[in-house]
Amino acid sequence: MSDDLNQAKILRNKVNRAASKLKYNFYQTQIAAMHESGSHDWWKHMKTIMGLKTNGKSCMQGLANKTTDGDCGLLANTMNDFFVSVSDHLPRLNKSHKVFDVNEELPDQYVISVCTTFKALESVKANKATGPDNIPAWVLRNYANVLAPPLTAIFNNSLREGVLPMEWKMANVIPLPKTSPPVSIEKDIRPISLTPIAAKVFESIIMKWVDETIEGEIDAKQFGGISGTSTTDVLVELVHMWYKATDKLNSYIRVVMLDFSKAFDLINHHLLLDKLQSYGLPAHILRWMATFLLDRAQRVKIGNEYSHSGHPNGGVPQRTLSGPKCFLVYINDLRTTVPLYKYVDDSTLFEICDRNDVSVIQESVDIAARWTEQNDMKINSEKSKEIIISFAQDGNFRSTIPNIKIDGRDIAQVCHAKLLGVTISQDLTWNKHVDNIVKKAGKRLYMLYQLKRAGITQKDLVSVYVSVVRPVLEYECPVWHTNLPQYLSDNIEVIQKRALKCIFPGLGYAEILRRVNLDTLNVRRDSICQKYFDKIKVGTHRLNYLLPDKRHIKYNVRQQNVYPLPVTRTNRFRNSFIP
Repeated sequence: MSDDLNQAKILRNKVNRAASKLKYNFYQTQIAAMHESGSHDWWKHMKTIMGLKTNGKSCMQGLANKTTDGDCGLLANTMNDFFVSVSDHLPRLNKSHKVFDVNEELPDQYVISVCTTFKALESVKANKATGPDNIPAWVLRNYANVLAPPLTAIFNNSLREGVLPMEWKMANVIPLPKTSPPVSIEKDIRPISLTPIAAKVFESIIMKWVDETIEGEIDAKQFGGISGTSTTDVLVELVHMWYKATDKLNSYIRVVMLDFSKAFDLINHHLLLDKLQSYGLPAHILRWMATFLLDRAQRVKIGNEYSHSGHPNGGVPQRTLSGPKCFLVYINDLRTTVPLYKYVDDSTLFEICDRNDVSVIQESVDIAARWTEQNDMKINSEKSKEIIISFAQDGNFRSTIPNIKIDGRDIAQVCHAKLLGVTISQDLTWNKHVDNIVKKAGKRLYMLYQLKRAGITQKDLVSVYVSVVRPVLEYECPVWHTNLPQYLSDNIEVIQKRALKCIFPGLGYAEILRRVNLDTLNVRRDSICQKYFDKIKVGTHRLNYLLPDKRHIKYNVRQQNVYPLPVTRTNRFRNSFIP
């Protein structure tokens, strides 16, 4: 028996050595291809070496095995049928809608010039994914001077006549998994639409005119899809208000995070056009928007497999230029009695209460529920969450607060939840968020180990760390960095130490930082926060109102506190970003 075991171990070791040799040879082939191809395919080969999925078919194969006996073509058809069926209950748009009745001439201000088209073509990213027409982005970019005149003629005729080539209304839908691995088409797949790049160029010109019309009409609490705003803005404002509110005794906050089911897919085209018209959108632009939505077609692409075409009754294609803008207009009239902050379809309500107050946030949730019903949308009560932020000494206080209800169902009260990628906890500490980002970044370190085994140079390994691992550790740091205790800062720093030790074994951390000209993560976060604060100090920034009035300083002293420090009761508010 022992001889058999020894023989089995010897055989296993031989197989492992052979496999390692084959894998090493494969890595060397990929490295050679990477250097030959230049920068355009550099990341593609890097992903192959790191073992990341680069082929949509391989990513979906597991789901195909579970649902369609491994047939990816059948899976594509099944997915497309489901994506189209989501809007089956909505009324289909047709040319009888009033916006199609345009008798006036196209105003000169909306006649597109060749120069405008040329600049739009030149700004196209060369590696942008192609749409159903398979015309590469680099062709449009490199030959912009040749293509600008004929495309300009097509664009202007499209505006004058209110028509759009059917080829430009087709989208390749790429199924993007929400979870890994996906197990359900209905819950775990997000449809991303790839449309022809020439159509996107046209869209970009139209959307500038739409922006000019609706500018100033969008809800002041909407932060998504608006130039000059970001997720950092909405998170900093929300967290600042929560810290400030809980700085008072006996105050607590009820935060409700609403989740809209299939938000982009449930837009009623008739309602959308009525809302666009109410903002005074020019007739030709409004008709073009209607034409853009009319009889849209889509097909799901998995690897090299395509589904049959489908025609959804409603919705706007995701990852297009007009999709988010249409959704902003659609959701703009959703208002509640308590503050409602929006980032496109991410909606967060909160209420600041005193221990003796009667909560009214249920009324606002009811208003939101009625709005969704009137606008053919749905709130997912299972994914919607409530966090009760309280520092009451009474440990049972949270249990005395009744659950929020949507359509008769309780929303879960949770200790922490993700809001735009940042984990918010009920005690406004960042332990859970740091745990999450450390785990996520730690998993990505495996890429470095794979690349190092493949013989990638130290310079390239540092580039991969800086572009793939480090951003995870710095995401939205102005929201949480200033309130971070030293031990959590050290936990984050450990990831960078592990990464650089992997790349430069045998060297000390400080020496490695000097050699590659990197700062510690704590220093970098300080710098990021300072740069963001400098943006807020500009009077036109939408968060500038959070700052106190500047002090008038008569004397030139070494340290000048331009802003008076706020009076705070707690360290958590004193250490938050704005103070």
